[in-house]
Amino acid sequence: MRKKTAPNPADAWDPAREFLLEVLDLRTWFETKKGLLSGKSQRIRAVDGVSFCLEQNQTLGLVGESGCGKTTLGRTLLGLEAASAGDVRFRGRPLLHLSRKQMDQMRRHLQVVFQDPVSSLNPRMNVMDIITEGLERFGMLEGTKQEHARRLLAEVGLDKAMIYRFPHEFSGGQRQRINIARAVSLRPDLVICDEAVSALDVSIQAQVINLLLNLQETHHLSYLFISHDLGVVSNIADQVAVMYLGRIVEIGATAQIIGEPCHPYTQMLIAALPVAGQKRAESAQVKGETPSPADPPPGCHFHPRCPKAIAVCRDTAPDQIRLRDRTVCCHLYA
Repeated sequence: MRKKTAPNPADAWDPAREFLLEVLDLRTWFETKKGLLSGKSQRIRAVDGVSFCLEQNQTLGLVGESGCGKTTLGRTLLGLEAASAGDVRFRGRPLLHLSRKQMDQMRRHLQVVFQDPVSSLNPRMNVMDIITEGLERFGMLEGTKQEHARRLLAEVGLDKAMIYRFPHEFSGGQRQRINIARAVSLRPDLVICDEAVSALDVSIQAQVINLLLNLQETHHLSYLFISHDLGVVSNIADQVAVMYLGRIVEIGATAQIIGEPCHPYTQMLIAALPVAGQKRAESAQVKGETPSPADPPPGCHFHPRCPKAIAVCRDTAPDQIRLRDRTVCCHLYA
């Protein structure tokens, strides 16, 4: 697997840079019924005050346990979920208050690769129609459908002769390549990869990641790469954001986050990564269950599971602390 060359950490945090995507205190909350007969509602704080920035031609890896709000965050950025508060700016343009028609026009610049390569492809459409549908809609076909489809398949490493086949005739890795071809066909600025390789075998994961890196280099793409696997993220991301129960607890350059994690949750995630030939220590495991986003703990959400928690963690939420090469939300650094 080809690792991405990390940028200078100081450059990654230059406040004078213009950003492709800016997410400012974003919140996505859902109101649900507590029970069928109770009539009472509860608030699910899936995304609870998230802020980050992403540059052109860069990759931000978003990691965390299942249920921490990663996918909801991605869907909110795409307009598939309604934000409750906050702001999202794409090339300086606010996204959250666009009309449906305006958001549909923005979709040419914002694309997505979903986790399941089977359910995200229409089984009644052949590959040519799947990967050229968006091109036809936006008037971007170059030559005939067949010619453009063959070029796209070649770009993602598939045989040009496959354009008339249907999704069920492909392997899982090939289907995901088709999804990627569809996503990059419109030459977007940002592609959100939501667990895009988690359903694939390890060897196929490496191939798909190399493909994403090659396409990024060719077309100057930016990625928001959502994953629960820090090992995978370390091979593709320029920066890593660690998310826990709707909040980002640490964000910074990948080499620094992986090599010298600051937040106790990040430290436990790194320690839990499997190492060939070594038995994982029991102390390295993240203990306990993730609390419900409908009833998060007061103060720091991680304090019930944190081995380094102090008294203030139980009743006061930590502020964002700016260190030299990252931002971390933890009272230990205040």
